[in-house]
Amino acid sequence: MTITSSEPQLVHPLGQHIIVDIFDASNLIGEKHIEDMMINCAHAANATILKTHIHPFETNGGVSGMIILAESHISIHTWPEYNFAAMDIFMCGDAQPQRCLPVIEKCFQPSKIVVNDLTRGGSVNRLGEFRPLMHNQLQSTLKTAQQTEY
Repeated sequence: MTITSSEPQLVHPLGQHIIVDIFDASNLIGEKHIEDMMINCAHAANATILKTHIHPFETNGGVSGMIILAESHISIHTWPEYNFAAMDIFMCGDAQPQRCLPVIEKCFQPSKIVVNDLTRGGSVNRLGEFRPLMHNQLQSTLKTAQQTEY
């Protein structure tokens, strides 16, 4: 991609990235149980599942998992010995990652969930206004990912 204008051009938000910390949780063990929860998250968010991979750990019963979506991904890491799990939910397009939160709460029944919601391709100020990145802010990235135009 080549940017020829010297004037900055707006980039619309590329997606929502939700970082979820789950405290005092239960049900953090069980490969199938965790995979089912993640699949239910994808369905609730209207996301398209491409591939899933779940890995159980014998040492503590914890699970690491990843679902690759057409819209990006959902990942999880559980620490049953601390009653804690961390999830990373990134979705673009029409998918709605916030719809994963009730699924997560129902599955793990935590006493506390901390959610950090990031707008990718820009930022949201304290008033809730979106401030997109400008193309000139993306120049270093674009230089490494340029495509030839025909």
